[in-house]
Amino acid sequence: MSGRDSGNSRKYLIIIEESETNFSAYSPDLPGCIATGKTRQEAEEQMREAIAFHLEGLEEDG
Repeated sequence: MSGRDSGNSRKYLIIIEESETNFSAYSPDLPGCIATGKTRQEAEEQMREAIAFHLEGLEEDG
């Protein structure tokens, strides 16, 4: 994941786990930032969006 908002490049590890019904994703570097999807690709896409949203919130909170 690359941050584009401040010109700095940031990358975060995304862990994707498969369950019986879907895929879940999280980043160890961002506690509480999680996502799910019906497919591995959907979980990854949702997680990238979740990370962007999470980082925006952190910036707003200072």
